[in-house]
Amino acid sequence: MTDNAFVIVTGLPASGKSTLARRLAAELSLPVIDKDVILESLYDSLGIGDQAWRHRLSRAGDEILFALAADAGRAVLVNWWHHDTAPGRLHQLGARLVEVFCDCDTQLVAERFSTRKRHPGHLDQDLTSEQLHERVTAWASRPGPLGLGGHLRTVDTSRPVDVDALAREIHPLLTGSRA
Repeated sequence: MTDNAFVIVTGLPASGKSTLARRLAAELSLPVIDKDVILESLYDSLGIGDQAWRHRLSRAGDEILFALAADAGRAVLVNWWHHDTAPGRLHQLGARLVEVFCDCDTQLVAERFSTRKRHPGHLDQDLTSEQLHERVTAWASRPGPLGLGGHLRTVDTSRPVDVDALAREIHPLLTGSRA
């Protein structure tokens, strides 16, 4: 089996994916490939536009994320994954996959989303409270974990996470040794 391995961090927007991914990557001595970091670099270099432009850059960000992952071979990947396409794309990496699902109450997600400061290219500042409510409701209707068919760890990100314990649990799954 391949030595390539990825921790796939999933969950609703504002569920704590990026925060958990950075901490987990540090514990596992792996790089983080975060789609928001890629996307915000694209905004900085190519400019901020309307929703259609944001969507185009978002799709480009997905492609860059997968190219970087294929090149890295081992990393923590974080994204607001598309359930219809991401599992197939992730399996194409030909690696061990461990999914860490950030489970968080949708009310807390809405609160976090409305108070967080993100790059203006995301166009969050243009959302009315009604649009935010509609968006969170739509997110909540989506399935939970991606269901990659391998190892899945669900983490309650509405409270502090014991990242050390999670890393100890995940490490053997990435190396192929028994947990």
